[in-house]
Amino acid sequence: MKNIVSSVLALSVLAFVLSCNDNNTTNPTRGFFLIANVSADAPPLNVTSNGSDPVASELAFGKYTPYYNVDPGTYNFSFIPTGTSTPVLTSNLNIEANKVYSYFVIDSFSKVKAAIVEDIFRAPPGDSVYVRFFNFSPNLPQPVSLIDSASGTTLATPFSNRTFNDQQGIPAYANFTEIPSGNYTLELKMADGTILSSDPENLQGGRVYTLFAKGFYTGTGTQVFGLGQILNYAQ
Repeated sequence: MKNIVSSVLALSVLAFVLSCNDNNTTNPTRGFFLIANVSADAPPLNVTSNGSDPVASELAFGKYTPYYNVDPGTYNFSFIPTGTSTPVLTSNLNIEANKVYSYFVIDSFSKVKAAIVEDIFRAPPGDSVYVRFFNFSPNLPQPVSLIDSASGTTLATPFSNRTFNDQQGIPAYANFTEIPSGNYTLELKMADGTILSSDPENLQGGRVYTLFAKGFYTGTGTQVFGLGQILNYAQ
């Protein structure tokens, strides 16, 4: 892929874009994207763009690329299981200047599909974090909520009773919510009150996180159900 830069430089340009957004000044004319493999039974995937340009190699379940910055335009991504030559998924992403995107590979591998969201956030203050929550576990029998165990309440209002990939039908679910930074114990709780997982999380100030339900209900080994995390931005 032409004009992809190193992750360090991409993050520095992203930081400048966020700073420009805060000050209403002109932004660099580049777009940004990352790719995450959250298909629990998918093999490691090689990712190419526009036919042959390499984007990532052996991208395993739960792993994600850094943000890359590219010229605006439409990019066709192909996802090819390592050791094979036939894509299992191809789709286009139209990248606009000064916009940021996350491209998720989701669902069970036999039904693998893309979920693409725009990442809209500013650099948070040092005592806060921005978070959002997705449900990428494809076989939960009930909606799931992300709970702060200390208070017993949902970590943020949009994180309640989420169904699989529901942000595709409700774009507001892709928005980030500001909460205080700190140490949390986060529970994934089904609508009937069953707690499926409990994870300590240190959400550090000045950072932006995507949290997501991952794996399969009653899954084992590498496919076990739990809470995944992507660090979208760090000061």
